[in-house]
Amino acid sequence: MPPRLAHRKSRTGCRRCKERKVKCTEERPNCAACARHGVECEYLEYSSSPKSASVPRGRRTTAKSPPARCPPEPASSSSASVSARDVSISPPSGFDLPYARNLPGQMPDALRSQIELYLLHRFKSTVSQSFPSSQTRHMKDVFAVHATEVAFDHPYLLNAIFAVTALYLCMGQLQNLHQTHPAQLPKALQYVDFAQIHRTYINMAIAQERDELSSLGPHNADAVGLTSILFSIMSICLLSDAPTAPDAEWFPPIQWMTLSSAIQTVFQEAVPYLDEGAVMNYMRANREPNLYDTDALFDPNNTVPFHSILEFEDPQSHIQSETPSRAADQGDTKKAAKEESEAYQSTLAMIGSIFNAVRAGEPSHYVCMRVMAFGPLVPRSYTALLAQKRPRAMVIMAYLMVFVKYVDSYWWFRGRAEKEILGIRSALPDRWQWALRWPLAVLANPEYAKSDPATYYREHQPEFL
Repeated sequence: MPPRLAHRKSRTGCRRCKERKVKCTEERPNCAACARHGVECEYLEYSSSPKSASVPRGRRTTAKSPPARCPPEPASSSSASVSARDVSISPPSGFDLPYARNLPGQMPDALRSQIELYLLHRFKSTVSQSFPSSQTRHMKDVFAVHATEVAFDHPYLLNAIFAVTALYLCMGQLQNLHQTHPAQLPKALQYVDFAQIHRTYINMAIAQERDELSSLGPHNADAVGLTSILFSIMSICLLSDAPTAPDAEWFPPIQWMTLSSAIQTVFQEAVPYLDEGAVMNYMRANREPNLYDTDALFDPNNTVPFHSILEFEDPQSHIQSETPSRAADQGDTKKAAKEESEAYQSTLAMIGSIFNAVRAGEPSHYVCMRVMAFGPLVPRSYTALLAQKRPRAMVIMAYLMVFVKYVDSYWWFRGRAEKEILGIRSALPDRWQWALRWPLAVLANPEYAKSDPATYYREHQPEFL
């Protein structure tokens, strides 16, 4: 494992770079890291460490990590070799706090014990049973039993459990589920703001796991892996910090894609240190479906149903591909065009692999796993194109949302397809609107996800196809 690169500390960097513990380029109005992730760049004067922000009493994280070392272990002949395997890694780019650090309000102290006890109870009895893993024989107890036992020794996993359960309850409140099932919440907790609880605990869990990466080894690999899986679920339905008007501008889900990619990197770092047990069983069972066979996932033949999307000659594409200075020579322009084309083809190939699985009748929990793998596996060059709101990139995102709609019985997907597809329709130029006929049809009837997209193009043949 390569050592962490040394650099001079940035004293006047932006808030996000300070929280991520990376060097800030200090450019204004946006530093290089914030510009790359497509997020707002904030410069603030810090009188203390960002980690001194308000958190629930009794779970405050320290401002500085202790020296990297393993906890004491029983003496054995292998102790020296186990300790020698521990490494220090830098958190990957994009592994950021998803919500503003200075969250409004605080956990009600009088209810904190009740809230946490209830969240743990609901996680074991309900939330863990909603995961695709619960429908697989080898993995049904990995969260309901194993994760909750491991969590008591690893606070970041316990806080991730609290965060995902609060998100589950919050999603239920947003969808008015409690109006039809009023007994679902105890009376004492019916007025608790579970959205705020979720934001608080996920921020704490990410900050704590980032610190834990300074001593990654066999003693914490299970907990880091399990926490990363919970983060990957929560990254799909991050809550808005403010109400969104119906006619508000659509923004691509870049935070989801960058965060899920970074989470996957953390998980992969933990894999070499896993011992036999629940998470290793999870890894083995995750070969059904096989999400490690990249040749199959990115097979160019998977793009056949979507050739019209790849072949459509957008008359404005040459303008978008030019650099702002228009100084690139012809060779650089051709190289950039080739890389862009490869990003679109690879991304559509992965979507095509999901399409093939749906048409082959794969179980819904397998399809769910495939959709969740999109963020971690999709080329980062595609994410950059989507951040620029390139029309072809937006259409491809709408096609992914076809399968999000197909499996939106899983609560973390619910409502996401409508939000993204309708948002893309509002942002897409008129010359590309024909490409959304299939996604819009699937919103009306999810079973249309099994139909051939080309039939929607032929039925409403645009003059430029």
